[in-house]
Amino acid sequence: MSGPTPHTHPSPDVAVIGAGIVGASCAWHLAARGLSVTVLEREQAPALGSTGRSAAGVRVQFTTRTNIEWSMHSLPVYRDFRQRHGFEVGYRNIGYLLLVPPERWESHLASVALQRSLGAPVEVLSPEDALRYVPLATEGLAGATYGPWDGVIDPHMATHAWVAMSRDAGVDYHFGRTVTALEPAGGGWRVQCGAEALSCGFVVNAGGAWSGEIARLAGLRVPVRPKRIQIFLSGPIADDRIYPLTIDLGTGVYLRSEGDRILFGLDTHADDGFTEGVDWAWLEEVLVTGVERYPWWEELGVDRRGSWWGYYGVTPDNSPVIGRNPGALSWIDACGFSGHGIMHAPATGLTVSDMIADGRATTLDADAFRHERFQNAGSEVGEAGAEVETNIF
Repeated sequence: MSGPTPHTHPSPDVAVIGAGIVGASCAWHLAARGLSVTVLEREQAPALGSTGRSAAGVRVQFTTRTNIEWSMHSLPVYRDFRQRHGFEVGYRNIGYLLLVPPERWESHLASVALQRSLGAPVEVLSPEDALRYVPLATEGLAGATYGPWDGVIDPHMATHAWVAMSRDAGVDYHFGRTVTALEPAGGGWRVQCGAEALSCGFVVNAGGAWSGEIARLAGLRVPVRPKRIQIFLSGPIADDRIYPLTIDLGTGVYLRSEGDRILFGLDTHADDGFTEGVDWAWLEEVLVTGVERYPWWEELGVDRRGSWWGYYGVTPDNSPVIGRNPGALSWIDACGFSGHGIMHAPATGLTVSDMIADGRATTLDADAFRHERFQNAGSEVGEAGAEVETNIF
């Protein structure tokens, strides 16, 4: 779809830093509330950072109320995106299959009860029932759960859809613009990109794994650090079933179908920083760990050219930081999703627009993601009694 030529706002109401899926969603939702918005992105096109290098999963199978509620808002947006907005985003309900060891079974069933109470359709399976979906060894499993609403989207398509929609609504996008300085100015901000600058009322920090660095330019603290992820692509497999996104909660090994191949990996949440490239020695660790659950991996070919790496922006408790930064009330952080940014981008854009247009989150509860859950500016320990999400993949 083509839209009108964008209007230039020399002093927009909001400057969004980052044109990944979260930034693009924020831009559109803000414009829908009648605010003038400029998006600044250091890459030459949308979704070239963490967004385009993810496994693209979306799910309702979380353990905390807020994450489930945000998924219950976001998944229908993706499912009905074409009907709502006229764009295809590649949503496929291939499901999530979680394989659960005995030591996690009781708490896992409690989370299923919470998911169901909030309207999520989640099935409880025996280990043998799981064989309907994926060939695997059932030893050491207490059971499994399957979410039929869960699945994948195409993050490039979704991001470009929001970019097109927000441009139609008057949002300015500036690519190839690296933010080099940020300083308070007249109750808002002066944002410097090399020799160029703009003034704005609010800044939305949607810089993904780089959000901590962006905040430091403004003298602010956001406890987000980069973590490298590595996703491997197999050679063709003979099974013509569509494998759901299957995660062994005992080891962290995951897989899902990608055409006649599978995507697979092992997420350890190591503190890698901005380490680049695929570590091929890690592939051996993934295969050795996974073959115990999936004996057929002994014959699994790997497409090295089709494998890739990227970054998560992670926080100490692996939940995002969303809301006004305590150091500057005209600064909104929307980052640190720890792998959940794609699935919760619709809810995040809505919530950020509420926070700026209405002064607070009015549609969805965002208290669990507030900065204040970290006890003080020098602490990375969650506050006492705060819910901690345990389904982190």
